[in-house]
Amino acid sequence: MEILDDISQLIFQGGDERLDILETGKNKYHVNPIKHRGLFNRGSCTCSTLNHQTEKIFEDLELYDNNQSVLEIRKKQEQRIKKLLNYEGKDEFSLVFAPSGSDLAYLPILFTKILHPKKDILLILTCPEELGSGSQMAYLGKYYANKNQFGEKLEKGDEVNVRYDVNLARFKARNDKGQIIKHSDEISEILEKDKSKAKIGALVIGSKSGIEDDISLIPKLDKDVMWVVDLCQFRNSKRLVNHLLGMGCMVMITGSKFYMAPPFCGVMLVPKTLSKKINESEINNKDIEGFDKIFSYYDFSDDFSNLRKNLKKEINKGLTLRWEIALNEMERFNNIPRGNSLQIINEWNNVVRQAIEKSVSFELMPHQEKTNQSIISFRVKSRFGTYLGYDDLKEFYQVMVSDEYQIGEFNKIFFGQPVKYSCGAFIRVAIGANNIYNLLQLEKEERFNNDKLFMGILDEKARTFI
Repeated sequence: MEILDDISQLIFQGGDERLDILETGKNKYHVNPIKHRGLFNRGSCTCSTLNHQTEKIFEDLELYDNNQSVLEIRKKQEQRIKKLLNYEGKDEFSLVFAPSGSDLAYLPILFTKILHPKKDILLILTCPEELGSGSQMAYLGKYYANKNQFGEKLEKGDEVNVRYDVNLARFKARNDKGQIIKHSDEISEILEKDKSKAKIGALVIGSKSGIEDDISLIPKLDKDVMWVVDLCQFRNSKRLVNHLLGMGCMVMITGSKFYMAPPFCGVMLVPKTLSKKINESEINNKDIEGFDKIFSYYDFSDDFSNLRKNLKKEINKGLTLRWEIALNEMERFNNIPRGNSLQIINEWNNVVRQAIEKSVSFELMPHQEKTNQSIISFRVKSRFGTYLGYDDLKEFYQVMVSDEYQIGEFNKIFFGQPVKYSCGAFIRVAIGANNIYNLLQLEKEERFNNDKLFMGILDEKARTFI
């Protein structure tokens, strides 16, 4: 089936410059979201393409001719997300849509300013080097991109609103040896120490390499802390989502990593108790200034009527389309028995780990067993026995995703981009919802033949790269 060009172009709209197609015919992630044929995808970034199943969505999108129809679709998407994530008969959260996780990172400081207008903000941030490229700037209240979801120009690095004073305390993910650091005691100490500031705790469950912070500290600390948990990789269960909401945490999710929709599509799940407080608060219009360049009236669900009246009524068709694709993936994956999907993930993990352990060029990152099983992170050695640094890995990555190969019916490959930490860097391979669905359609003895070929190609190239 040929993709309908007038609709498919919406995929590239309604976000920042990371969505732009460059002269290479690809975006900054070296992929074109509407060109999926022949691509063997084992990525964990916001960089997935359409696939044979989601491509069919375009046949049913004649409603995109007018804004009212798009609004109706967005309303249905809210209901579909609630149906997927709430337990039956429950309604535990309100929704805020945004193009990316970086945009969602503005919400904690915005909500905190509404609730505590006279206080400066202390924000605790874990795993900063393994978050999205713009998240740190967003948490600081600065524009992280050169344009917004409405196509308007921004000055990257400028303050969104000069009335915001955010003190950011960063806790890095890994030490110099690449080992995962546990920060619970340090976080507890700093949050308990300063009583004058409004506090935000930003944790992550599923960083770029699958790191999962210790959330057991949340109920032990000051009840006035606003907690936000980054689940943007979204390799987690409904049970965990509801556990976090039950502790009063906001939860950031996206449909473009594990669920493999084209970039970008994010949403914040806000506990009803918090959205109610925000909606009942007196809002100073001067505290909202600047955020009208980030969010639209339609990004916020009806529970935020008091806040969204300060925002312009502009609907993001591209974001709505990307969420339509993501929800299609979520609902299909939700129909797979959990035991079946976990079995595929475990079997895939074993196949890839064995390939890495046999290779003289690869070395698993420390504490791999403490990360999510659907992501595997590893360092790459040169033929001289030294680890490739971040710049070398970027070059290695670009060469690998640009060349052509023969892997069954595939001739191109894709995997997770390099990640930098204090004294090194690594690459990642990951398995997502559509991968799992397709692997389940194969005979058991054939399921991971292509993964073995893929890892062999990576290994062969690494041996001669430097």
